[in-house]
Amino acid sequence: MGSKTVMTASAAAFGIFGSGWFLLPGMMYKYWAIVPDPNEYVGRRYGAFMLGLAVISWLARGAPNTRARRAILMGSLVAWVLTDALSLYGALTLGLNAWPAFGVELALVAGFVWVLFMKPEPEA
Repeated sequence: MGSKTVMTASAAAFGIFGSGWFLLPGMMYKYWAIVPDPNEYVGRRYGAFMLGLAVISWLARGAPNTRARRAILMGSLVAWVLTDALSLYGALTLGLNAWPAFGVELALVAGFVWVLFMKPEPEA
């Protein structure tokens, strides 16, 4: 597994989650068992942010392995680690429907750890 595969999977996950939150925040609030804000504003903001990350991951996936690309990989790893920690907290403590997201996020964390630290690609 290489960084292109991990970044493609990350872009897909960001895109799917982000599209849901941006286009259908009411459905996402209900799925996660979260009480929505009155205007679904926060969900749409979260979705917009995730869609931006999807575009960054998608466009950088085929770029040469430079410092800038590794910075994108590291930033993605941080985003997924923090999101995964929150999903685990939501599932265990808050009783949210977060286990499926936790599993997807954990797989992405493992992929980013693999390509950054276990089997890093040579610099371009």
